[in-house]
Formats: sequence, C-alpha cells, structure tokens
Amino acid sequence: MVYFNSWAISSLICSIFTFIIFAFLAALKKKANYTSAFSYLFLFVFLINFGFFFSAILPFPEAAYHRLVTGPAAVFGTIFLCIFAYLYPRNDHPKEAKYVIGSLLGISLITISYSYYQIFTNKPLFDFTGQIYNYQQKVGNLLAVSLLAFLLVMILIQVRKIIRAEKEERKALVQMSLGMDVTYLVPVVSNLLFRSGVITFNAFQQLYVGFMILGYFTLTILFINNTVDKTSFMTKIIGITVATCLVFAQAFSTVVNLKNESLFDEISIKEAQTFLNTGKSEGSSIAYAVSLGDSSNKPKVLIKSAGIEPNLNLAQKEILENRKSGNFLKRTPITNLPKVSSEDYVPSPNDLFYSYYLRDEVGERTLLVAFPYLHYRKFLDETNSWLVFLTLSLVFVILVLFPFFFNRSLVRPLNTLIRGVGEVNLGNLTIRIPVLVQDEIGYLSESFNKMVGSILEGRTKLEEYADTLEEKVDARTKEVTEKMEEIHSLKVQQDGDYFLTSLLSKPLMTNWNRASSVTTNFYIEQKKKFVFKNKESEIGGDICISGNLLFGSEKERWSVFLNGDAMGKSMQGAGGAIVLGTAMNNIMARSASQGKVLNISPEDWVRESYRELDDIFRTFDGVMMASAILGLINEKTGKMYYFNAEHPWAVLLRDGKASFLERELTLRKLGSPSEMSFRILEFDLMPGDILYVGSDGRDDINLTEDGVNWIMNSDENMFLKTVEESKGDLDNLIDRIHSLGALSDDLSLIRIGFHEKLSPNITESKTSIPESILRKYTEAKALLQQREIGTAVVLLEEALHSVPSFKAAARLLGQVYYDRKEYDPSSRWFEKYLEFDSDSPNIWFLLSVCYKHLKEYSKSSQAAEKVRISQPHRLANLINLTDNYRLLGRFNEARSILEAAESIDGESPGVRKLDELLKSKGY
Repeated sequence: MVYFNSWAISSLICSIFTFIIFAFLAALKKKANYTSAFSYLFLFVFLINFGFFFSAILPFPEAAYHRLVTGPAAVFGTIFLCIFAYLYPRNDHPKEAKYVIGSLLGISLITISYSYYQIFTNKPLFDFTGQIYNYQQKVGNLLAVSLLAFLLVMILIQVRKIIRAEKEERKALVQMSLGMDVTYLVPVVSNLLFRSGVITFNAFQQLYVGFMILGYFTLTILFINNTVDKTSFMTKIIGITVATCLVFAQAFSTVVNLKNESLFDEISIKEAQTFLNTGKSEGSSIAYAVSLGDSSNKPKVLIKSAGIEPNLNLAQKEILENRKSGNFLKRTPITNLPKVSSEDYVPSPNDLFYSYYLRDEVGERTLLVAFPYLHYRKFLDETNSWLVFLTLSLVFVILVLFPFFFNRSLVRPLNTLIRGVGEVNLGNLTIRIPVLVQDEIGYLSESFNKMVGSILEGRTKLEEYADTLEEKVDARTKEVTEKMEEIHSLKVQQDGDYFLTSLLSKPLMTNWNRASSVTTNFYIEQKKKFVFKNKESEIGGDICISGNLLFGSEKERWSVFLNGDAMGKSMQGAGGAIVLGTAMNNIMARSASQGKVLNISPEDWVRESYRELDDIFRTFDGVMMASAILGLINEKTGKMYYFNAEHPWAVLLRDGKASFLERELTLRKLGSPSEMSFRILEFDLMPGDILYVGSDGRDDINLTEDGVNWIMNSDENMFLKTVEESKGDLDNLIDRIHSLGALSDDLSLIRIGFHEKLSPNITESKTSIPESILRKYTEAKALLQQREIGTAVVLLEEALHSVPSFKAAARLLGQVYYDRKEYDPSSRWFEKYLEFDSDSPNIWFLLSVCYKHLKEYSKSSQAAEKVRISQPHRLANLINLTDNYRLLGRFNEARSILEAAESIDGESPGVRKLDELLKSKGY
C-alpha cells in the first residue's frame, strides 16, 4: 500500500522535472561533449529524486533502502558536474582532467562502499519530521563530506577558467558557474548540516525542493542560452510550460497539505474531547487512550483497539513531560515500542502514532489519546492521490498534446517562413509564403510577402529611375521645395502654440505676498525661447507663486511660497507648469478669498495642499510629474513649515554664510509613486535671514570655456558659494550664475527675506540714505506687490528726487517701466543705476534690450558686448547681440557671435531664425 504526502508529491515533481530535462538533452543531435556530461548529471539527479519518492510513498522500514540509490547517484552526479566544468566551453587541461576525475571516482567508490557497509550494519528508524524511514544521522556522514569536497573541486576549476577566459567567454562562464554553485551548494551544505544534527530532515526537504526546481530551471535556461548546440523553439516552449506548471503544482500541493494537516488536527482533537466528555469512542479513529492522575504514579488504559498494547511506562513518561511543558491539544509523535524489545528493534508502521494530550480538571488527570500514524497518512492520501493524478495528467497533456497543437499553429508556419527567408537570400524575389493561420505568425508571413513584393517592385522602379533620372531629379527638387514651404508653415504654427502657452502660463506666476516682514522676490528664465510675429517670448516648466493666509482665531498671518519644476521639455514642461500653477492658485483662492480665516493648523494646510497637488498629478499616470517646494512662514515668529518633493534643497543665508536646509531626500516628485511617507519639514527663521528656493537650473551650468566641449557642473556646493558672494542681492546672484557658464535648463529662484532692517538691494544705504526715504522705498515695493503701480512709481520718483544716488530705487523703477514695455523711461533709470554700479551684467542686458526696442542698435550692441565680457555663454545676450549686428549691417560679426550661440544651443528658435536671416544675406 502506498501513501502520498507532501514530500512524496515534491519528490515526484522533481523526478518528472529532471527526467524531462535529461530526455531533452539526451535527444539533442550532434551535441557537444559538455552537453552529454550535462545530460548525465540530470540522469543521476533524477535517480536521487526517484529514490526520495520511493521512500516517501512507502511508510515501511524497507523504504530506508532508498539510500542505496540516492547516495551513489549524488556522488556520481557531482563528479559529472566536475566533468562539465572541465569541458565547458572547451577542455584546456585534458591530461589534468583525466587524473582529477579518476581520483574522484576512486574516492567515490570508497565512500559508497563505506556507506553501503553502514546501511547493512545499522537498523533503520522512523523520522517523524521527514515522515520517512531513514538511518541514523551518522550514516552517510563521509558521503556528505565527499559531496562538499567534490563541489569545491568544481568551483576551483570554474574560478580558474573564469580568470583565464577571454572577455567574450567570461560572461557565459560566470553565468553558468553561479547557476551551478547556487543550485548545488545549498542542498549539499544542508545535507551535511542534517547529518551533523544542526537541522532536521524536514528543513533539508524544504531547502532541497526549493533549490531543486527553481535552481535547475534557471540552470537549464542559462545552459540553453549559452550553448552552441542547436535547440528548437518548440522544445523551449514545452520545457518552460512544464517547468512553470510543476512549480505551481508544488506550491499548490504545499498549501493543500498544510490545510489538510490542520483539518486532521481539528477532527482528531474533536474526537479526543468527545471521548473525554462521554467516555465513548465509537465512530472515532482513536487507537488507544491512557490517563494519569495528578496524584498517581500509575497510568491507566482507558481504551485500546484490537491488536494494540500500549506501553504504559512509555505513556507515563510522555504524559509527565508534556504535562510539565503545557503541551496540550497539539499533535505529538509517539512510538509505542513493545514492553520487551531490543535496542535495535525497528518499529513497524503499526507502532507509530500521533498523540494529543488533554486535561481533565474535574477528574484531576491528564489524558494521552493516540491515533494511528497510518490513519494520518490515509487521511492525507485521499487528497494527495488526486493531486498526483492531476499532475501526471497535466504533464501528459503538455508533452503530448501541446506539440500537436503548436506544430500546426507555430512550428510549421515558422519553418515555412525560415525557408522563405533562405530563398530571398539566394535572390528569389518571386517567393510567396502561404498564410496557414491568422495570428501573429500569419501577420508576419503576410508582412514578409509584402516586403518581398516591395523589394521586387523597388528593384523594378530603380531600373526605371535609372532611365529617367534627370526628369526625376527635377520633380524631386520641386517636391522638396514644396515640403520646405509646408515645414515653414508648420513651424509658424508651432511658434503660435508656444506663444499661446506662454500667455496662459504667465498669469499663474503670481507674487501676491503683501507682508512687509517677509519679502519675496522672483526670478524666472525659461530655457526655451522663441519668436512669434516679431514678439520674443519663452516657455518652460518652472513656476513661482507666493501669497498670504490667515490661521486660527488670532488671525495669524503666514506667507506662502511655492517653487516648482514640471518634468519635460518645452510644451510638456510648460503644460505641467500650467497644471501646477492652476492647481496652486485654486488652492490659494479657496484659502484666502475675501479675508478668509482658516480653522486648520498650518501643518494640516501644507499636508492637504500636498495631497491635492499629488492627486492631480497622479491622474496623468506618470506622464506628467513635478518637483516642488511649498512652504508657510509665520510673519512674526519666523516658524516655517514646508515639504520638498524631490526639489533642489533650500539654501539659507545667515550672517553671510550659506547652507542647505536639507541633507536627504524626504519625498518623491508630485505624481510619482513613492516608497516614502509624507513628512512636513520645519525650520525657524531668524531676523535678517535670507532663504533661496530654486529649481535645478541653478546647478545645471555648462562650465566649458570654449563653448564647444560640454563640461557640466557637478559641484553641489557651487551654488552656496555663489549665494555667499552675492551678499543677499538677487540681481547680483543671477549675474554671477550667468557668469559661471551657459544655463542648460530652466532657472527660477525665490528670494525670501525675513525681518530685514533694510532692503536687500540697498547695501550702500545704511549711512547715506535717510530713514524716511527708505520707508518710501519699502512702501513702494509693497504697493508693487499689490499691483498699485502708479502710486509706487510716484513714491520711487520722490525718493530719487530727494536722494539722486539711491541706486536701488533707480533699479526698481527701471524694472517697473521695463515690465510695462515703456522702454524709454526704463532705459533712463537703468542708465542712472549704472552710474553708481557699472558692473551689473543683468542691468546692462536689460538696457541693451531697451535700446534695441528704441532702435538704437549701436548703443544696444555696446551694452550687449559689456555683458558678453563677463557672461560669454549667456544665450539670450548672444542672440540679442547677433541681431543688433545684423540690423547694423555688420554681418561678419553677427555670424561670428551666432556661431558661439549655436555651440550652446543650436536648436534654439532664435538661433535658427538668425541663421536663416544671415544666410539670406549671403553670410
């Protein structure tokens, strides 16, 4: 009688798996020597698995003789591993290989003989953990050590080959070596640990099965991918399908057996408790029951089945041990040895039981209720026999029916297609492949027929073209001209789309902060610049927003700031910035409309804003994401709450020293899947602190000196040094960034000042400008943030009338007129500023643009040349200077400047437009 359990199914699956691989490798024609060695390896592994299967299905002492097969098979299989290591991909040491393999064979014969001696001179015993008859752990120790030694020999052979191999072969050798080492080391080492008593046989079984199926499957795939032997597509499909199904069958059988064992315990415990309560055992599977009173030393047999005589001494010992450890209602193995038995007595299956221990508090006693072990195996076999039948049926269907199905639908069409390719290679362009099935292969066959027809048609047309070449050239020239006109039309349409997008995005970049104690200044320069109907503009993914909110019953005022960078170039980045700007302005409108006071904490507002922004970007499924910093600053205390969604770290300038506020990544981009939980960051600003928040354009700078070979900045501390050198002046900071090299990305910065005594732009005014004039300047800045431009202009002009040397006021007034496109007064105020600070490239650039709009091209080019001296890679200035020279008729100089601009960004619309204009003039 055979009984199937979990180990039986596992070993059966391993047997099927390894036999199929052996059959596949053995059936290969004209195979290499190392392939033959590999096939013999799988033959011996199959014998190991079959021996385990034999031991698992027979719960009788004779099953222990499986060691007569598994031991030698393991040894010879490992020897063939060494043979394979010598032969793959070729045998570089044939003489050494003969001596080494011969020595291993001699050692193996000795160890096998000693193993057989141990088997025949020892009696088997039953191992409940592995549910098989086996020998003592010491039996097979020498064999286990030999296996590990042989495996180390194989590893040494592999390592030597890898070290000496050519680069092309090394990759395949490393893959195969790792596959074999991982697949074999764990089972061999775990076997040695079992023999040494470190782990149980059950633990060995689990490790063996896991590495057997997954390890050998991986090893076979690696071998097929790296062998020179010819394999078929059909074999790979069938093999992978069988292996996958067997892996799932193994997993399914494990789960089913765990559930069945739990069900067996539930039923047995219920029967035992029924017996305890009623004293009746009719209809149950109880073999015998023994009780031991708490105050008694003599156990009592309560019930026993025919032919079973409980060993009371053994029962008393078991009851006392389990009562002391509190082991109740748990399945416990027990061997009911006869009262008179020798030390080498081999227990039969009828001596094996599973017992449960119950407490009878009323009777003050402990009960041992035993169930036959064979009853347990029969219970599991009822399900496992069906699993075995289904597994064998599944393998039969895959091995027999799959080839029949795939032969017609896959193999035959592929072979026909391959023959067709061969005909075409021989020059036969009239070949046509019959389409047997309408699937992917059918589509490929139809495409092949069309391709061959197209080649034939092309050859015919080529011959015709050779006869009418001159006429064709004229026709093609005309067609190219028409296409160029069409491309020009599309280019105008694209620039129109850019212009419309820029009009949509600009109103979203709002500096609505009205606080006098917390000042915010923006700088935004998008990388993508273009010209549409003589109007220059730019688009990109950077955005800045600020505002004010009221919180709590005390109406605490907090300043809001956001700096974001939407991922993507040009239109994609601009689209992301529009989404981010629209969402943020909507949040601000809800939170601050009509003097609204928020009843939530600032931390909760930051948290809810993040979730809303992240949810919006997540709807784009990764197509659109954005990095951003969003924060709140208490206008009185300087307390700041913010989050950084994978944006460049904020920079603090305190007492002339710049430092990063963060030192680690705390959050992924908006709309990006994240393994990080949301966390609000905190910081306390002190009076006089200046905070810079900016996009990665501040670091993405081309530091090249010749403008041709790109050398990107890799120093993250360069921005800190630049901030310190600018001494808190935003214009100075921008000038210094441009002087470092060419910007390779959008650049946006928010300068946040907290309780600054004087304007950050007035470093010279501490002693020379009266306090009343400074107050007018500060009030004018606040009015500009409130869009009350007229009143602000009046205050600034009054301040300059009183103190003509007030350069910061002149700078601000010039910027106001520049933003309103009133270039004449703007140029006058910029000139006034430069009388006191002639080393500001940013002001020279703005002045050059003013002169150009006023058609004073000579002055504009002179101002642009001053910028080029300190900032030779500032693309916008190079384009502006080129255009000025073009308008002055100085075309050679214009072309020279344009070449420098092309080396920075040859795809810039401004650069390409000027290139066309100069070429039209012959330059």
